Amino acid sequence: MRALQVPPPLEEEGRVGTQPGWGLRRVTSTVVLRGLLFTAIFSLAAVPPLDPDLWWHLANGRLMLATSSIPHVDVYSFSAAGHAWVMHEWLADLGMYLLYQAGGLPWLVGVFAGVVTAAAICLYLLLRRTGLPASAATVLTLVGALAGSTAWGARPQLLNVLFCGLLLLGLVEYRAGRLHAWMLPPFIWLWANLHSAFVVGVIISGLFVAGEAIDAWRSREGAMPRRRLTALAAAIAAGGLLSVINPFGIQTILFSLGTLTSPLIQNNIQEWASPDFHSLPGVLVEGIIFLLLGGLATRRVKAPTSEWLLAFALLYLALASQRHVPLFVLGAAPLMGRCAQALLGLVASLLSAADQPPMAQLALRRKPAQSMGNSLALGAINLALLVVVGAGMIAYRAVPNLWPSTEATAIRASLPVQAADALQRTGRPLRVFNYYDFGGYLLWRLYPDGGRVFIDGRVEVYGAQVFSQYLRVSYLASGWQDVIAESHPDAIVLPSAHPLTGILGQDPAWTLLSRDEVATVFIRVGFAQ
Repeated sequence: MRALQVPPPLEEEGRVGTQPGWGLRRVTSTVVLRGLLFTAIFSLAAVPPLDPDLWWHLANGRLMLATSSIPHVDVYSFSAAGHAWVMHEWLADLGMYLLYQAGGLPWLVGVFAGVVTAAAICLYLLLRRTGLPASAATVLTLVGALAGSTAWGARPQLLNVLFCGLLLLGLVEYRAGRLHAWMLPPFIWLWANLHSAFVVGVIISGLFVAGEAIDAWRSREGAMPRRRLTALAAAIAAGGLLSVINPFGIQTILFSLGTLTSPLIQNNIQEWASPDFHSLPGVLVEGIIFLLLGGLATRRVKAPTSEWLLAFALLYLALASQRHVPLFVLGAAPLMGRCAQALLGLVASLLSAADQPPMAQLALRRKPAQSMGNSLALGAINLALLVVVGAGMIAYRAVPNLWPSTEATAIRASLPVQAADALQRTGRPLRVFNYYDFGGYLLWRLYPDGGRVFIDGRVEVYGAQVFSQYLRVSYLASGWQDVIAESHPDAIVLPSAHPLTGILGQDPAWTLLSRDEVATVFIRVGFAQ
């Protein structure tokens, strides 16, 4: 008679994690692959702080701290002074400036590279939730992260990507019964005060509920109970109501909808243009689309209706504007994972059919060797590989972009640093007609004592009239001289390669104040006297 097998006491089981080398044995090749993936993404995302809009975000935070208030009208320009201003990113701008005060630009670069990495972790987890193998999920995570790399930098919109990833993970967990609906309203409220694109999060939540309701109506296997669907719908409605609790109320929502539908912005701002399918990020977007089409063509993909709705709704946004590509990648991640599994399964079945051995060979096949597990030595090797290669990535790519001297050199090579120095040396407030991408840096340097700009990246503040006037001058279109005459600037700051610099150099009403490889400054004759 066989002896009765008694399970070990709980205290003995709890001591497994304290056995010598237990931690090293857990450092598998999968852990190394994952660690190197996220290290690589962090290193690549630690880009120099060259986004033109960064500077007016910092100026906003500085202004709020200096005045202990949140402005509702423009104060930075002379062309739109007093225009209504919805500072929809007020909390993000304040946080960015506090971060800048604490650690300067290196801290900003490091933190936002961390935001990109955290969003990539969300993408990886969404892929793995579908059952996709770790190696395939790693590849797709890198592809998805690079597809959205045009948005990388120290900018509040990256918070939208992270919040979108967290929201999608939360919805997946809610479907599995591991989260409560009451967590959603405060999440939406926080997002609404960080950036007006929280509206996309509300849309995602609504599409998720709609898809799950369709599956419940069709009595599909795995559909959510009606009680939980009702609770989630109520939470979305509560979140929408809470989102109005912000310094600008309903205007925050109207601002977001207006930006999404503005032809002026869509047609003239680069980041709002459709993806460039001749660039690496654009090619990777194409690859993701072909992956979805290929997986669907296998007829092996069975996904909840909500995944279909999210993938194709966000695909529409991504094709309309490249800044929405990261949101599409996250929204389509579950469907991407299922399509990748379908394609891998199809390839495996085709290969097994082609390599089918004769029955005689099957009879002689040896029994496969038993896996010996992850040894202590292998764990140590994996850990060393992770540390050495990961440190090399960070040292080669991230650290140089975190040095203040390197950042200052990069900024001086792309922004009007010398031009701002020259304008400050005049010692008088100026009305500066400026190149669009120079506006943010100039107002950061000149406000409040050194002058006002004509335009910067806050297109919504200036409206169609001022922006159209700027475009007329920038493109030297008919009537550009009238715009200059009517705006009556004291100085003009343009890229040194702009054709207008040659025209102004021959104009007796203007004299050269400063010139370098980046920017040329003309000042009105007699102004500095």
